[in-house]
Amino acid sequence: MPRPFDVSRRDILKTAAGAIFLAPLLRHREVEAQTVVPKRLVLIFTPDSHPPEWWPTGSGSTFQLQEPLADFRGLESNMLFLRRLDHAWTVGNHHEAGMAQLFTGARFIDESSHHANGPSLDQILLKSSDLRGGTPIASIHLCVADRGGADKRHIISYSGPGQPMTHTADPARAFSTIFSGVTFDGAAPTPTPGGMPDAVAAAKRKADQRILQINTRELKTIQGFLGQAERQKLELHVEALFELEKRIAGMGGGTSVPAGAACERADTSGYNGSTNNATTITRWAQIQADIIVSAFTCDRTRVADYHFSFSGGHHEGLLGFGQSWHDVVAHVSRTNDSVSVGGESMTTRQAFMLFDRFWASHIAYLAKRLAGIREGSGTMLDNTILLWGVESGTNHSHNPRDMQYLVIGGKNLGVNVGQYINNTAAQSSNKLLTSVMNALGHAATGIGIEPNCGPLPGFLA
Repeated sequence: MPRPFDVSRRDILKTAAGAIFLAPLLRHREVEAQTVVPKRLVLIFTPDSHPPEWWPTGSGSTFQLQEPLADFRGLESNMLFLRRLDHAWTVGNHHEAGMAQLFTGARFIDESSHHANGPSLDQILLKSSDLRGGTPIASIHLCVADRGGADKRHIISYSGPGQPMTHTADPARAFSTIFSGVTFDGAAPTPTPGGMPDAVAAAKRKADQRILQINTRELKTIQGFLGQAERQKLELHVEALFELEKRIAGMGGGTSVPAGAACERADTSGYNGSTNNATTITRWAQIQADIIVSAFTCDRTRVADYHFSFSGGHHEGLLGFGQSWHDVVAHVSRTNDSVSVGGESMTTRQAFMLFDRFWASHIAYLAKRLAGIREGSGTMLDNTILLWGVESGTNHSHNPRDMQYLVIGGKNLGVNVGQYINNTAAQSSNKLLTSVMNALGHAATGIGIEPNCGPLPGFLA
């Protein structure tokens, strides 16, 4: 005989509570209470690897920056160097293999496009965590000294297998897209959930709260008809629903932005588009960095991709060097041949350091801007992870060994900043990508072709 009040699994699944019970995670992007300081992510790429001098001297917390990263001086306490990270696979000269797996950990989807066969960690986080919050734009993708496009050597972010996220090169176009409908008055931004008008958002909050109240009652009713393991899972969902109900009840019309994070218009004047003029590239980079900062302070997005040049970039004429920086400098920097840069004679190694510092200075500019904005108990940089990578091993080795990744920021997310960790044994770079996802709220166990590689020791403080 059936028990009194017997409820079948099918009956449970017909209820709203059943749908919630099946959900692997309780996602509440649209109704999130945004009084919590946001977490953010920026993926960064620069071309042609780095010389050995890119690595600091010293070790642990007593490292010293060398010439290529001289513009980062003063930010050492916000930097995490992790040496002896290897890519998981390679083919050819690693330029394209390195790009495909840089932030995806994946192989090529095919032998023609050489696009990655999986999503990058930024897009994984947008689908599997609350990183986006209530922001109207999932992610922004900006480039400097490049024309954009979907070629495999110009892409670092993928929404899925063979689905490249292309970059916007023109700052005016990027600004127009990102800040459509935004009024700049220097005040803290007050976006409503999903970018909706206040009245609509208020009605949605009331409806969401009512649905949650009904669902929590249903959930408590069916708890007695479940086995122990299922009941424990259900209890976790009930707790999450109660917490969400409290958040919705306490929500106002918009975002509570910490002091110092004023929503201000980025100056987009002075853009030229030249890919071989240091002055115009510097201005281009400043504009794109300022757009990223404004997008963060106005809470338009919390995820960005900041891309310089492309894998194997040449830039003839840049910094007064009339030949290909890739072919004549990065390729042969081990030889210390003599070259002339801007009328000055120097070794190819010295020239490589000059070239490398040029790109690094633009990333330092972004990091310093974020470090200069007070937010919560620290700075915007403390709540943001900048993950900078290149496509080839140290000194343009054309192999997947000793990849040069740098983590900047994320102190309030638990990142072990202020350290130079020289691993005693080689580690997979996919462990680093996994650790970044963990720090930003996704309990990933791996990525790409290493779904169970685990996190990287030493990444978290």
